Parts: sequence; structure tokens; C-alpha cells
Amino acid sequence: MKANREDSLVKFFHSIPSILIYQIITKSLLYVIVSLLKQAALLYLYHAGRSAITSGDLPYILRTKEGWVVMIIGLVSVFIYTVFDINAMFILSDNILHGKKKPWWIILKEAFISLKYFWHPQGLFVTLYMGLLGPLIGTAFGLSFMIGFSAPNFVLKYISANLWLRVLVFCGVMLYLFVVGIYIFTLLYVIFQHQKINVGMKSSRYIVTRNWKSFLKSMIGFLLAAILVEGAVTVGLYVLPMWAINTLSLSLYVSRVLKIFFIALFVVGSYLFILLFCPFFAMKITVLFEYYEKMQTTVIYPTRQNKKRNRVAGTLCILTLFVASTICANRFDVVFPVRNSAKIVAHRAGGNLTTENTLQGINEAIAHGADVAEIDVQRTVDGHYIVCHDSDLERLTGEKGDPKALTLEEIKEYRIINTARPWEDGDEIATLEEILDAAKGNIDLFIELKGKTADEQMVEDVYKMVKERDMLSQCVFTCFYYRIIEYIEETHPEIETGYLVYFSFGNLEEMSGDDLFVETECLSESEIDRIHNLGKKVGVWTVNTSSDLKLWLLSDVDYIVTDEIRGALALKRFLHLDDDEERIMDAMFLLM
Repeated sequence: MKANREDSLVKFFHSIPSILIYQIITKSLLYVIVSLLKQAALLYLYHAGRSAITSGDLPYILRTKEGWVVMIIGLVSVFIYTVFDINAMFILSDNILHGKKKPWWIILKEAFISLKYFWHPQGLFVTLYMGLLGPLIGTAFGLSFMIGFSAPNFVLKYISANLWLRVLVFCGVMLYLFVVGIYIFTLLYVIFQHQKINVGMKSSRYIVTRNWKSFLKSMIGFLLAAILVEGAVTVGLYVLPMWAINTLSLSLYVSRVLKIFFIALFVVGSYLFILLFCPFFAMKITVLFEYYEKMQTTVIYPTRQNKKRNRVAGTLCILTLFVASTICANRFDVVFPVRNSAKIVAHRAGGNLTTENTLQGINEAIAHGADVAEIDVQRTVDGHYIVCHDSDLERLTGEKGDPKALTLEEIKEYRIINTARPWEDGDEIATLEEILDAAKGNIDLFIELKGKTADEQMVEDVYKMVKERDMLSQCVFTCFYYRIIEYIEETHPEIETGYLVYFSFGNLEEMSGDDLFVETECLSESEIDRIHNLGKKVGVWTVNTSSDLKLWLLSDVDYIVTDEIRGALALKRFLHLDDDEERIMDAMFLLM
């Protein structure tokens, strides 16, 4: 084999149709396998009298047999999917590189057989490292079902607000990529040379450190080539066609047909690029592996014998897409609707309008036209209720202090730093009574029962305050603790409740609570539909970027919790002014 391998993969572009067919078959099969495992876990939960496990059930997961069984099934799913998918990818790349012409079921069989090398602690560690940590930091390999698994937005927001945490996370990501690079050939040693995991790791480390310059050059070259290909797809299928359509004097109908067609073609092209990137990356790694190991294996370049069949299949797909585009253009407003009925909820009283959880925040939210204000309630040591998010006052006031260990009189001596107007004196920490009086008749409230003082006593005390002011119809009680939501539903069914969730497994819609407030990464359109079908409302939190705000305004959620009140309200107000191109693009990516 020649040392100059950087351009060799171009010769395998004729294998793209067979790679795509393989990807579709294997991803479908793996989806079925994981779905069956999921259904087994759900059935086990059902027999245990549970509909779902959520973030408010962490003690249940750790303390019960059902929790451990579900957790083990989840880890087995990650193990099978990750190892099987990646192993099969390398076997496929070897099959293509050397013209072995193995059918897809033989490749799957060999991938399944290779699983036996991973059934020990080191193998499990490597699998979880790839299958969980990779997606968590956005560097997943392959189209794993964990690809959407990532840190919740509220965690990312906390990290972004702290310089040292940002540095620490950056260093962690760099360390992860370094470790992946050092041990990138481990699986090839395991699959093709049947080495044990620990031996394969040593072998990989050895050849990477000996050839690190060549390896780094090859990887950078491959990634740059991938970026250029994706750029060409974007320009060729989206930028130039949209420019031409907007420049030419076309009728509205023809313009819409062409825009739908090319945007759909661009979306399909981008998705195909993702499907192809991983097999070609695996092929690149396999080529480098064989070169560094000085394996005298002949690379057989594929022939063009299926060129005519591929051309016919491609033409049929394009014609089908064009016909679908003409049908969609005839029902444009139905297929590409403008949906902006979600209520905007000011996070922590006023979002970024002013200092969080203050009277000033409530007044700003009212003045700007927010539909709802969300506040956090904690109990002081002498039984009063204050509006405060943190368990330590230092971030807000610059001075240490635990709200639950202080009296109201002591807490009133603190002054919150005015983050919106640093030159002004800070507000004192507000009581719940003060917030209720300011909100009455002006804005609805989501009252989160917060922290370690969230208990049945808090429910009764807050309920009494709200009822005395005749504000039951204006307030929703929310909480992360499921037992609190269940207690409210049992004792005060007349008050609307909202269960806060940042991860879930199972039938979330069947959980107690009139509303379900879900962290952005945990909510899908299908989940929204299931929640609505049971007559419940659904909210998403915390949505702060323009793209995410637009995405959720185009969805069917009932509430959007955000810090960016001005931007959210402006976007909601002017969303109907989007042109056809934006409406089509929004709908396309909403489906993905």
C-alpha cells in the first residue's frame, strides 16, 4: 500500500448507493432492537404500577428493583447500539475497501459476534465512553440513538456564566478528543486481530504516537474535505437555487414549487451527507490502520457496473420529490403554517429585563406584555416565604447566606445586585405576598416550590396565600419533586399544577399534573401530541436563542419559558411576516 492515501477514498464514491442501502437497513434494524428493549422496560414499569421514570424520581431509580432493571436495560441498549453500530461500520469499510462483497446480513452477523470481546469491565467502559460521553459533549460517532443526548440547557447556561467552568469544560472536551485520537484504532485491533480491549488500546496508542504527524495531517485533510463537500451541497442545492428563484420574475405558484423542491433537496442532501460521513470516516481509519500496520492487503476499487441502475433510482427520487413539491405548493398554508399561539413565560419573574425574581422583574414583565411570570419560592427559618432561586444568596447579593437558615428580617437586610442597571441600588429580596399583590389582575404566575423547603407545609401555606387573594385561576403550582405534585393533585385539585422534568423515560404524559414543563432536549412533537391528547398543557424551558425560540413558536407547545422576553415577544409578533423560504425551511427542519 502507498503512503499517500489521502485521496484514495474518492475512488469509492461509486459505492455510495450500496452504503446508503446498508445504512437504511442497519439503522432500521437497530431501531427495532432498541425499541423492543424500550418496550420491555416500559412493560416492566407498567406491571410495577409506574407509567414513567423522570428527573423527579431519582430516589425511586436508585432505591427500587424496578429502577435498577430499567437502568440496566438502558445501559444494555447503549452497549448494543454503540458497539454494534460502530463495529459494523468498520466491517463494512473493510468489505468495501477490499471488494469482499459480503451481503449486509453477514456484516451484521460478524458485528454481533464481535460483541463477545466487549463483555468485561474494560469493554463496557470503552462502550459507555463512546456511547454516552461522546453525544453528551456533541462529538458522537455515527448515527447513534443517543445523538440527541446532551447536557440540559440550564446546566449549559450555568456553565457559560462561569469563566472557570467554561475553561474546565473546554479542557474536558479537548481531553476527550485527545483520548479518542490516541485509542482510535482499538476497535480495529479487536475486530480484525481479535486482541483483547486492553491490548488493542496499547497497540493503538503505540501506532498513533509513532505516526502522530501523519495521522493528524490525514484527519485534518479528511475533515477539511468533508467541510468542502457540505459547503458544495449548501451552495449547489440551496444558495444558488434560492438566488435564481428570487431573481427571476416567476409566478407565486411556480416560485413556491421550486423553493419547496430545492429546499427539500437540500435537506435530503444534508441528511445523506451525515449518513455517508461515518462510513467514509471508518474507511479512512481502516486505510490508515492497514498502512501503519504495514498490512499487505490489496485495495480493490469498485467498478461502475451499477451506474445505470443508480442513475435511474436517483431520477425517480428527484421526480417523486418534484411531484410532492407541486402538491405542497397547492396547499401551502396548510403544509407550512405559521404557528405562534404559545404563551411567553418570563423566567424568574422578568428574565433578562432586570434582576431576577424581584418586584421590578414582575413589573417589567407586565410592562413588556409577557403572558406569564415564573417565580421560585423558598421558606425562611421563621416560616415566611421569599422569592429566590438559589440555595445561597452569594450570586445574587455578593454575600453568603442560606435562605432556609435565615429569618425574614435577616434576609431583608440583603440587597440584590442590579444586573440590568449596575449603577442603581439593588432591590431587597421580595416576599411571596409582595409578588402576589403586584401580579394580581396583571399577569399569571407559575409558582415553583423550590429546594429543600418544598414540602406539604409549603403547599398548604402558599395555597392559603393564593386563595386569600382570589388568585387560584391566575396561578400554577410547579415543582421538580413528583411527590409534591401528587400531593397537590390529591388535596387541592382545583389548583392547576405543572410537573417540571429535565429527563424522562416512559409515558411522560401519564404522570400526574395538569401541565408538563419539559427541558428542551427531552421534548419532541410526538410527545407534545401525546400530552395534548390527554387534555394536558405542555411547556418547554429554558429557551433563549432566536433559533430555538422560533423552533418552539412553530411547534404546538402551550408555554415557552425564556429569559429573552423582548426577543420572544417580537418574534411571536412578527413570525407571520416570514417569507415563503423561511416558512418552508422552518417546516422542513421541524420534521427532522
